Amino acid sequence: MKAEKELKLRIQKKKIREKLESAQSVDETSMSRPKKSKRFSLFGRIFLITVFSLILLFLIFNINYLTPSKMKEHMKAVFADFGSGEGYPYRFSSNDVSDCFSFSSGDIAVLTNNDLIILNSSANEVLQYKHSMSNPIAMHSKDRILLYDQGAKKAVILNQSGQVLSFPNDDKIICADISDSGKSIIVTKDAAGKEVMSIYNFSGKKIMSWEKGNGYIIDCCLSANGNLAAVGIVDTEDAVQTIDVITFNVSNAKQKGSIQFKSVSLYDITFIRSSDLAVLCNNKINILDARCQLKNDVDLPSTVNKQLFCDDNAHIINAYSLYNNGKYIVDVYNTSLKKVDSKEYDGEILQVNSDGSSIVTLFSNRVAQVNMIGGKVTYRASFSIDPTFVVSKSKVVYGCSNGTIEKVRSVKQ
Repeated sequence: MKAEKELKLRIQKKKIREKLESAQSVDETSMSRPKKSKRFSLFGRIFLITVFSLILLFLIFNINYLTPSKMKEHMKAVFADFGSGEGYPYRFSSNDVSDCFSFSSGDIAVLTNNDLIILNSSANEVLQYKHSMSNPIAMHSKDRILLYDQGAKKAVILNQSGQVLSFPNDDKIICADISDSGKSIIVTKDAAGKEVMSIYNFSGKKIMSWEKGNGYIIDCCLSANGNLAAVGIVDTEDAVQTIDVITFNVSNAKQKGSIQFKSVSLYDITFIRSSDLAVLCNNKINILDARCQLKNDVDLPSTVNKQLFCDDNAHIINAYSLYNNGKYIVDVYNTSLKKVDSKEYDGEILQVNSDGSSIVTLFSNRVAQVNMIGGKVTYRASFSIDPTFVVSKSKVVYGCSNGTIEKVRSVKQ
């Protein structure tokens, strides 16, 4: 009996010892687990914050493409833009260049009598589109190019990956424009002389149509968001030339306003800001609201202008010679029509261009000058070719002649 009691006592002690050891193990585990879980929780938070930050940055930089069709097109263009070229100068076969312009974030586009060529920063030929148009005109937004044959019937939309859309059109095209939203406007004239303005959405579906009455449409434009459209119509009244400007609300296809200018020649109409319209005439710059109410205007020093246009930052640039004596002046106005820059140049100006922050002026002696808008320092770029077009990106200047594009970094003069 005593032996049995001792055996039971040993068993009970062993069970108690095992319970104590088990409780101690649990305590140690519970002591160490919060440290590990806290460590993993911190890393998890950092990881999630990083992921969400990247997603947010992606959405911010791609805010215009947040639909499946837009994103698909955008990504195709991005991948097409990859690749390394042999650098500038870049040579091409055509001897008839009709336009050269900066496109997208870092590309150069060249329009010739046979091709539209897109080059990236290393002169890699991203796209060479054969167009077979007799009078090609290129209008571009941030990421698309609307190429049409003025006086003929063909119109297409391109980007770095190639042709995106083709418009089914049976009538001759007078003018056209494209907005950053992807909407396009095309004005046509049929065999009977009827002129029609048509607006298409991002996918090429017609969403608005308007038939003109008297006069002849000579220009059209869309606001950046594609919500407003405008046309310029030339006519005569009592033997005096008139320009009628009409604005439209694209969403409901209704006319918003109209205004008439007399005894002027129209250079351009273009939307600045979201709803203000700049009407550039030979003698005056006019700023209208969406209902064509005059907000501001300014008289120009000369009625004969070398160039009069708006850049992508809504600056209005006027290049002219007051006395035709070889001296030229380039004035820059802001959206309030305040003159924010003015420079006088000696020598014949071939072309003036702007990247929104700087003005580049091309002269007939193979030299271009670059000036920051509002700045006092002048930079100079000299070419080995005879450029007829010039494009600048800050202090880097591209000169385009028939058959060659040369890239030059300007230096302080």
